[in-house]
Amino acid sequence: MNGGSSGLIIGISIGVVIGVLLAILALFCFRYHRKQSQIGNSSSRRTATIPIRANGADACTSLSDSTIGPDSPVKAGRNGVSSWLEGFKRSNGVSVSGIPVYSYKDLQKATYNFTTLIGQGAFGPVYKAQMTSGETVAVKVLATDSKQGEKEFQTEVMLLGRLHHRNLVNLVGYCAEKGQHMLIYVYMSKGSLDSHLYREDIKPLSWDLRVYIALDVARGLEYLHDGAVPPVFHRDIKSSNILLDHCMRARVADFGLSREEMVDRHAANIRGTFGYLDPEYVCTRTFTKKSDVYSYGVLLFELIAGRNPQQGLMEYVELVSLCNSLSTGWLTSNGTNKLFVKVQMVLSYNISSLTFITGYWYALVMETKEYINIGNDNLYNNVYIEGS
Repeated sequence: MNGGSSGLIIGISIGVVIGVLLAILALFCFRYHRKQSQIGNSSSRRTATIPIRANGADACTSLSDSTIGPDSPVKAGRNGVSSWLEGFKRSNGVSVSGIPVYSYKDLQKATYNFTTLIGQGAFGPVYKAQMTSGETVAVKVLATDSKQGEKEFQTEVMLLGRLHHRNLVNLVGYCAEKGQHMLIYVYMSKGSLDSHLYREDIKPLSWDLRVYIALDVARGLEYLHDGAVPPVFHRDIKSSNILLDHCMRARVADFGLSREEMVDRHAANIRGTFGYLDPEYVCTRTFTKKSDVYSYGVLLFELIAGRNPQQGLMEYVELVSLCNSLSTGWLTSNGTNKLFVKVQMVLSYNISSLTFITGYWYALVMETKEYINIGNDNLYNNVYIEGS
């Protein structure tokens, strides 16, 4: 009897041990299978992030996988994504900055089948879009026959993935699908600066607004030169590339020609816009920070005169001759602050003397061509407008 009881106890014990072992094995298999399934799902909907050095002053981190929907054009390298984007996807950069990718179908719906045209540029048409999130954005579409445009598309995506500043137009997404390349930006409801300077159906800008716009552009340019790592040269500063938001704050746009400082600055072909180009850049084929500052100086002249470089270009040549007589001894090592302080004096002249004012202003700009920190916070405190 005792022997039978002992055998029963041993049998039950062995059964319990075997049951526990089987339960542990089943739990292990279940967790392993679930983990593998999660890895597979994560890979199938991962954002097509572009590996950009994220060591800039305002570098962003990778976006969540959930930011891309099931219609994303980046699955397994299909749906017409160009080869350069495929190369980025295969790269294993340590620091990765992510930009949301949208499908062609989503943008087609948001623009009502691309019927909401709001502008046309060298890159291609620009449409106003209402996203499903309720956000209003601007969609810039690359002309399908533009190889240069595709190169500029790549440049903007790579650079704007790591450049974030209140005076730059931020890139909020892009699309590379079905042979189409599109860039999605924050919508700037007041349009471009040149439209406010030259369109007769828009109320002219007040003098104080012109000064604030000049300061906003200066801050954006200063960030590109001194805040970004590595520094960035915009290479196409002009009034049509300055956009205004609903508060009339200015932001620098269009980075298609931009280059990082570490990139070879010598180029066989001159790139930029006639009238805004630095003569030294034209002669030497070498673009520097000073070249951007020169273009910014022309923009200041344009803000004051209300005329662009293509209007009365010979007058520019005549104004250069004023440099020696008007600007000698005026500037100090703190030339930028003095330049903006002079806005107080320049804008207080009677409008009938505008020819002299613009000549004087241009002479000062030429003197400030030696690069200085044009984004100093003290500029806002130093500028005071006597009337408007």
